[in-house]
Amino acid sequence: MLVTMMHDFYDALADLAIYADAAPTERQQILKRVGASQKKLKEFAHHTPLNYQHKFDLVEAELLGVLGQTAEAMELYDRAITGAKANEYVYEEALACELAAKFYLSLGREKIARLYMIDAYDCYVRWGDRAKIDDLEKRYPQLLKPILEPAKVPANPLANFATPAGHNQSLHPSIHPSIHPSVSASVSDFGNFSTLLKACQALSSERELDRLIAKLMQLAMKNTGADKGALILPNGNQWEIAATSALDNSGLEWAIDLSSAKLDENSDILPLKIVDCVKNLLKPVIVRDLAQQRDWDSDSYILQYQPQSLLCWPILDRGNLVGILYLENRLTAKVFTRDRLQLLNLLCSQAAICLQNALLYKNYQDYNQQLERSLVQISRTEAQLADQKKMLQAILDVAPIWIWMVNLSGKVQFLNKTFSQDVGVPLSDFLAVDHYQDILGENAAGCMVSDAACLAQDLPHYSSETLRLVDGQLHDLEITKVQLKNSQGETIGIIGLGVDATERKRAAELLQEQNQQLERTLKNLQQAQLQIVQSEKMSALGNLVAGVAHEINNPIGFISGNLSEGKRSLEDVIEHLELYRSGASQSEIADHAQEIDLDYLLEDLPKMVDSMQLGCERICSISNSLRTFSRGDKDYKVPFNIHEGIDSAILILKHRLKANEHRPQIEVITKYGNLPKIQCFPGQLNQVFMNLLANAIDALEESNIGRSFSEITANPNRITICTDTVGEGYIKIKIADNGTGIKEEVKQQIFDHLFTTKGVGKGTGLGLAIVHQIAVEKHGGSIEVNGEPGVGTEFAIVLPVKG
Repeated sequence: MLVTMMHDFYDALADLAIYADAAPTERQQILKRVGASQKKLKEFAHHTPLNYQHKFDLVEAELLGVLGQTAEAMELYDRAITGAKANEYVYEEALACELAAKFYLSLGREKIARLYMIDAYDCYVRWGDRAKIDDLEKRYPQLLKPILEPAKVPANPLANFATPAGHNQSLHPSIHPSIHPSVSASVSDFGNFSTLLKACQALSSERELDRLIAKLMQLAMKNTGADKGALILPNGNQWEIAATSALDNSGLEWAIDLSSAKLDENSDILPLKIVDCVKNLLKPVIVRDLAQQRDWDSDSYILQYQPQSLLCWPILDRGNLVGILYLENRLTAKVFTRDRLQLLNLLCSQAAICLQNALLYKNYQDYNQQLERSLVQISRTEAQLADQKKMLQAILDVAPIWIWMVNLSGKVQFLNKTFSQDVGVPLSDFLAVDHYQDILGENAAGCMVSDAACLAQDLPHYSSETLRLVDGQLHDLEITKVQLKNSQGETIGIIGLGVDATERKRAAELLQEQNQQLERTLKNLQQAQLQIVQSEKMSALGNLVAGVAHEINNPIGFISGNLSEGKRSLEDVIEHLELYRSGASQSEIADHAQEIDLDYLLEDLPKMVDSMQLGCERICSISNSLRTFSRGDKDYKVPFNIHEGIDSAILILKHRLKANEHRPQIEVITKYGNLPKIQCFPGQLNQVFMNLLANAIDALEESNIGRSFSEITANPNRITICTDTVGEGYIKIKIADNGTGIKEEVKQQIFDHLFTTKGVGKGTGLGLAIVHQIAVEKHGGSIEVNGEPGVGTEFAIVLPVKG
């Protein structure tokens, strides 16, 4: 905010200075900008009149002057001068006096202008602005004649030192007028000149930056009465605290922690707001008495530590900021007197030159050290390169491939030991000739053709070449060649890689023969597999035929028997009816009726017809079950009642379930849930049910081995079939037996292709593999097997309803 206000103040004065020569349109813009600046200055003057009221009055005086309001401008010039002087703004007092003198001079009142100009000159002298003093002497000699003529004194070696500014938010002088010298002040007014020369000599004699900084801090602390100091120097784009120094009450120096020297992270070491103002405006800030100057109370450092006197001084070299010196006295006010400030000004001027020289010297030393390190690094690099070259040569020599390099003329530049040994020619012989053709002779023809092809394209070139090697045999070589280019991208040669592929070609031929043999073996295996599959089909067909034949034989048997008996009965009845037709007597008819037992025949014959009809219905049922089981699948899924498929499989295998001389009947218990029809391939699922039920019967018969009929009757063979819905959109079918059970190792591979636990000729190893394929791959379901040896086995199939 302080920088903004100072910008508005000086910007308004600069605009008004060019108002008279500006064009009408530009004048309007100037007045508009000045009005905006005055509005801000007026607001600050209301809150802090000691700092801003005289600034506002001075701009207002200039504004009224250019607008022709002479009387009002005169009053405001005097008010601005008085306010600046009362609040020790020496530089702004000088500026106000100078502008007032120019104003009266423009009105032709030279005598009054002379008084204001002399006051301005005196203020600039007290401020120490040598450039401004020289400017006034050149531009207004007639106005300054009364004070310039008596000032013919020997040159003052300190005349060009700037008297530092007193602290306030405008960064302008606050040194009390009573301590300022006259224009012709002598050197003795600034202290001991010999002390000053010794200090300057001490600084100029130091070349090392660290020692120079330490010496500067020591001289600044010793000659200004400060008990704490810090030197801030630039480091690239950042400002860092380069050195600190502090004295305790006994005068002993103590250290300040600088764990982080960055300027924006050390608010506990310096008042950063003051440092920023000095850095931005290149003007010193001096607070001689904190109790009387409270303008910096908002700074966190000043609030915390309350130093009684402080100054922050820019170290300038030809107008460029090369450092900032901060000094303070924590206990004593008004420590920084005029003599001390003049000495400090000289020290900082000398320090600016010495710092630049020290930095140059440090950079020179750093450059020398860097150059030495670079030379050492170059030497190390050269040694490493030599070692790497030897290592690379060793690697290339033991590589089992040919590696070589030739230039565009065909002259060999390099080849590895493998190449040399296989060809039987040493490297030195290749290097001695202008073209490798002189060594390889007729063998070089193919190489030269591939060289030309490689140079004709940017991509790697691949070729197969035949070359007679040292063993006298022709070898098949696979060659890769690429262009070798320099840093400018120009082709300077060819790098070649060669592999002796003779053995590999022979191996490839052998591999081809083996592949052909494997193909023949595969065909034989496929043929064998087809036979196994056919065997499985025939096994299933055998179950089917045997079951159907067994189930049909019973009803056909009693139909056949009833037909024979029915035929004889029917013949007797026909014969009895013929008696009626022939007109036989009643006694003959009665005797014949008794002979053939007509009453029994009339009662038994309908029963025989009913029995034959029941047998036909049984055969029809078997036919329907067979049609259900063996129905042909379409190429898409259709709705199907799972229970019908299970029942048809049970019916077909019923002959295996019946009792025989070795065991009682195998019980089949069905616990059907309320299942919806599912989208499936019915024929394939019927095959699944047939295989699982047949396996269950096999397991039960295996479990009966070694058991007596009575033992089996006490613990009868049983197959349990349960169906139910699972979750939403799935059904589950469980087929369990209480047979031999299943071992864990068998369970892991029970669905593998061709795996079986049955004896030779009893199983193909395809049944459960087909079951798994149908349930999982064809229908998107799952199948699990659970069981324990001696307890039984359960297969659980989960199928989606919607397919």
